[in-house]
Amino acid sequence: MKKILVPTDFSRPAENALQTALAVAKAFGASIELLHVLEISSGSNIDITGGPSNVESLTDFVEVHEGIKLAKKHLDSSFKLHDVANSGVQVEQNIRLGSVLRQIIEFVETNGVDMVIMGTNGASGLDEYLLGTNTDKLIRRVNVPVLAVHDPVPDQQFKKILLPTTTYDKEDNLLRVVKTFQEKFNSTLYLLRVNTPLHFLPDKRSLEMLREYAVHHKLTNYEVHVYSHTEEEDGIQDFADIIEADMIAMSTSATKGLRKIIGGSVTKEIVNRSRRPVFTMRMDDQ
Repeated sequence: MKKILVPTDFSRPAENALQTALAVAKAFGASIELLHVLEISSGSNIDITGGPSNVESLTDFVEVHEGIKLAKKHLDSSFKLHDVANSGVQVEQNIRLGSVLRQIIEFVETNGVDMVIMGTNGASGLDEYLLGTNTDKLIRRVNVPVLAVHDPVPDQQFKKILLPTTTYDKEDNLLRVVKTFQEKFNSTLYLLRVNTPLHFLPDKRSLEMLREYAVHHKLTNYEVHVYSHTEEEDGIQDFADIIEADMIAMSTSATKGLRKIIGGSVTKEIVNRSRRPVFTMRMDDQ
């Protein structure tokens, strides 16, 4: 984990994401790329340098450059707010023009990004800048973990990591990164199966499956739990409250939208509703 990308629209959730990223970067010895995308319409006559491509586009040119100036001002304000100069973390400012989603994905693919940390509005719905559909597409299209945060996470806070699972057999990527978090933050991993009326298994069998899963993935410092609820996502949220989880870790699908743990787009619901950090990783395709 050497480079973390933090997309920002300078909202409070985005600032909380930067604060969280600073804590994670310190633990991993990583640098941060802070990215703001100035969204322009596909019909704007602005070239790749931000200059007008013809006389008629002069108004667009002026608006874009005013937007860039304002973005630089906000980026500097973020640096001051989080005392980046004295944080011990290297943070680079980046401004791009175009589609927010496209620019974030391109930045991940071309700049050696190892992880994305971004802000959400938690229970009130996903931030307009990183709209739900954009978040879904981003998670499915990048082969790096994405950590969605609502509230800031202090240094050394990820002590309890909740991992809801149906012991799916393509979660190696997820477990690989979760284990690095365990190592860096000295975390306990809570494996959870939510028992619902439609997908019921006896507790004894559920616990056996979770233990087999843990052995298969060579997990350490973990607990296994079964929790009964009528809905998977509500059961996950309730159990997270019970153990006071610091993070929820879940796998996603690259081909069929956000990973359905048992029924419904559970991961998407958790990302959208949780005030806790939610860590997502695309499932292995092989």
